[in-house]
Parts: sequence; C-alpha cells; structure tokens
Amino acid sequence: MDLSNFLGEHRHSEPKHLLGLKIFTMIILICGLTGYLAILIIDVNQDAPIIITSYDNVNGVRPPSMHFKSVYNTSIYICAEGYMVNNGDLLPVDCSKDIKQSYDEETKNYLTDYQPSKDVLFTKKSLYYIMLFFSINEEITPEKLWDMSLTAYDSENDLYYQDPNNGIDGSMNTYTLMPGQDYTFIYYHLVKEVIVPSWMNDFGVPPTYERKPYITSNLIASPSQTDKSGHLMNFMIQPKYINTIQVDREVRFNTYGGLGLIGGAWGLTATIYTFLFGANTLRPWGAVQSYCCGFSRLTQKKLKDSLPIIPFSDDSDIKDHQINSLSLAEQNKLLLTRLKSLELFLQEYVVDVQYLDRIRDNANKTNNAGERFNNQNTNSVSTTTLGTISSQQQTITISPNNLIQTSTTDSTPHHICNELLNNNNNANIID
Repeated sequence: MDLSNFLGEHRHSEPKHLLGLKIFTMIILICGLTGYLAILIIDVNQDAPIIITSYDNVNGVRPPSMHFKSVYNTSIYICAEGYMVNNGDLLPVDCSKDIKQSYDEETKNYLTDYQPSKDVLFTKKSLYYIMLFFSINEEITPEKLWDMSLTAYDSENDLYYQDPNNGIDGSMNTYTLMPGQDYTFIYYHLVKEVIVPSWMNDFGVPPTYERKPYITSNLIASPSQTDKSGHLMNFMIQPKYINTIQVDREVRFNTYGGLGLIGGAWGLTATIYTFLFGANTLRPWGAVQSYCCGFSRLTQKKLKDSLPIIPFSDDSDIKDHQINSLSLAEQNKLLLTRLKSLELFLQEYVVDVQYLDRIRDNANKTNNAGERFNNQNTNSVSTTTLGTISSQQQTITISPNNLIQTSTTDSTPHHICNELLNNNNNANIID
C-alpha cells in the first residue's frame, strides 16, 4: 500500500473507475488506522505505572537531615558522632559544625537544623550512631502550650525549605516531641525512580528517569533515665540497614504493547488492501539511493553506465517510426541491446537468480555425467567387435577332396580366393 501511487496516473491496463474505488478504500482504511492510533495513545496516557522494587548494595548510607521547630527556646548543646575503633570501643567525634540554629520572626518559632556533611556515612565498623542532646532554655508554663516537632528528609533530597510538591511525602517523617524523653530515630534509605513525562514515551521510546532519594523512619521514645527536670532531650540516629537501599522504579507495560499493536494494525491494513487490489509495483531503490547526499548521484551514474539502454523508459531516439526505418540487422541489434539491458535490470533488482543458477548447474552436471556414460559404452562395444573380427581372421580351414589347408601368412579375402582357385586347378590335373 503506497500513497504516492495515487499522485500519478492510473494503470493503463485498468479501468478508470477502479482508481476511484482504490482512493475510496484507502481513505476508509487510513481513517480507521488513525482512529485506532488515537485510542492507543489515550490508553497509554491513562496507563498507571507499575512499581518494580529491587535492592542495591552500597558501601554506606548518609545520615538524614533533621529539622526541629519549637515555640520554646531549645538548642542542641552537644552533637557527637560515635565511631567504632579497632578494639570495639566507640570514639565520639564532635559534629557541632553541622548544626544550624535560628529564630523565625514570622512564625515565632525556634528552628534547629542538623544537616550532615557529605563525607559522613554510616558504614560497617565505622560510624555507628549520631547523638543530639537538646536543652530547653526557658521554663515551660501553662500559659504557653508546648509545641515541638521534627521533620526528617533524605540529606541528598532535602525539601524542608523548598517546594515539597515533587512526589515525596514529607509528612511520613514528621513527629511531635515531648520534653524529658530519650528518642531513637531509625530510618531506612530508599530511591524512587520516576518516569519523566514526554510525548515520545507514547510511541515506545525508552523513558528517562528522575532519581528521587527519600527515607522512611520510625521514632522510638522512652522516658529519660538521667534528666528529672524535664528540660533535656536526647536523640540517637541510626540506619536500619547500612549497605542496602531499596529502589522503586516506575514501569509502563502498555507503552511497548501499544507500539506492537500499531505495527500490527498497519500490517493488517496493508494486507486488506493487497487482498482487494493486489500488490503494488516493486521499488528496489530506497531513501539512500534516492535522496541521500552523494549516494543518489553515484547510484544513478553507475546504473546509467551499467545499462546501455535504460529499460521501461521512453527514448526519443527509438520511436516506432524510426525503428521501422532501420535495416533488419540494425533492428535485431537494437532489440538484442534492449533485451540485454532488461535482463540485467531484472537480474539485479527484481529476480533472485541464485536459485536459477543452481538449477542450471545441476542440469549441466547431469548432462555431463550422461555424456561420459554414453562415451564409455560406445568405446566398450567398439573394442569387443574389433577383437572378434581379428580372432576370426587368424584361422581359415578348406577341405576339398580330403585336403586340408591352413594359412596363417595372409588372411586377406583376395588371397583366400586365389588359394581356392589354385586348389581346384591342381585337383583337375590329377584327375
């Protein structure tokens, strides 16, 4: 099914009404194919992605970013990272450089942030925990209700001071804190790979993914065993897994299935058209030979040099009236030239002659074998006949009147006749 065929003239061997029927059928098939394509695109756009979960091994995980907000004046007076040494003891290292404290005039809240350095990693036999010690720097009164909260984010994707509308729910790591408690914050590192929206995804192009790391956590609280005043809080941060992270990737299966359905619909449309109107003419030249810069000129030049006369084309030099004016020898030469060009063209672009060559080679082998067999039989018969004649000529016996004559000197017919005459004469003389 080739749309460009309808831009030219119809086939001279077909009625003109058939061209209109072809165009009408083509329009119906193209409209049906376009509607089917639109339905598939809508189905792909409305397809909900499926989450495929996998687990990756890593050398270590980073601590989360911790954001504290309180109506009371609170501050972190000790930040310590506990590293495990060779003998199994824990060595505390000061991390106060990662603490940032401020006061928000608009909300009247004290803000305390812990944002770990990029070189801080929880690894085996290295960083074991992080401790944050809080102090409440003013008296808690009934007139001023206690309100302190914690919000945690992955340190690689900290959205606390940004627009959180990126598919990561920060509320799942938000907690309310109370004074006089010891807290253990256990978190789990995850990565969400989200498909970046693109129109190319609707046609089966592999999608581009945006990597969004985040955490899930659990906060365990217990009454403080050291502080009885209720003005202190202790925080311990530990990961659930040190060398494993979870990766959740979005996958759409209808995208690739839709591309296959489009190809199947196009093939079915072409088959229906071929069944109704037959196959189109062959086009042995593709886009490279026809349009590609450089290759098209080289192809045309080589074709012109290889074929003395371009077949299937109108040549002003060989019109019918001019052919009739040529002599018989010239007409035969012209026809042989055109036949040779046509045969070469069909051999190069239309007919695969390798199969025909094999048939010819097999036939030649069979004929040669038959000729050799016939020659061998002829030679054998000739040899046998000559041997028989020679053996018969060696001995001839004649017996007139009890006389036996044997001759081995000459066995020619003339000599034999002469001997017979001589024998008869001798017999008459004796009588």
